[in-house]
Amino acid sequence: MNTTTVARVIAAARVEAERVGKPVTIAVLDVAGVALGLERFGDPGTFTSLVADGKAMATVSMGRDSSQLAAMAERNPMIVHAMIARLGGRFVAVAGGVLLIQSGVPVGAIGVSGATADEDEQIAKAGAAGLGT
Repeated sequence: MNTTTVARVIAAARVEAERVGKPVTIAVLDVAGVALGLERFGDPGTFTSLVADGKAMATVSMGRDSSQLAAMAERNPMIVHAMIARLGGRFVAVAGGVLLIQSGVPVGAIGVSGATADEDEQIAKAGAAGLGT
């Protein structure tokens, strides 16, 4: 992904956040977990940047949306605890992280934090849709 693509993903997520009316932090990572973009919109809570990054990192490291990881955490908590430890706490298995897929290939993830988990997920999906195909 390039800076234009990242800006497009964040802008699409921001539009949905405005529609939902919640302050959030939006984080975009590449497939290696490197932060490519972070935006705080509407004065979200202090730790939302860490949580948004953790949702995106969990998503990209496991290759599935963080809402699926939340269910996995209930069934197999030791796997999630191991990932949290391995990634130095940078693994949040709660809805709000969505894979970014381009031409059928994962290219990164978006993580959103600051609203409810369902709203974070909705905003992240809107951001992912901004990537295009």
